[in-house]
Amino acid sequence: MIGKGAKSLQKFSSYMALPASVSQKSYDKINDKILRATTVVANSCMKKAAEEEELLTGSSDIMVNGDGTWKIRGHSSLVCVCTVIGAESGKVIDIDVMSSYCK
Repeated sequence: MIGKGAKSLQKFSSYMALPASVSQKSYDKINDKILRATTVVANSCMKKAAEEEELLTGSSDIMVNGDGTWKIRGHSSLVCVCTVIGAESGKVIDIDVMSSYCK
């Protein structure tokens, strides 16, 4: 997947003389499976990083750093991703995507 949606994948396939790409419904199913798999892996890695941080500090009372980024430059963006990083290991312990947009 090229990160631009099913329509862009269809255009790319036609430009490259490749067979027709998947339908929107199939594309959505594939993306959902990828999301579920990457979520499981990410949660497992962050849990392992938190355990490693506890081992390095010898306590469950750990020191962390935080960082965030916005979808567009500046703080006027509606979407933000925040991370919590272990001070000793430098590994990501938790993430959160926040949005001030509501449908």
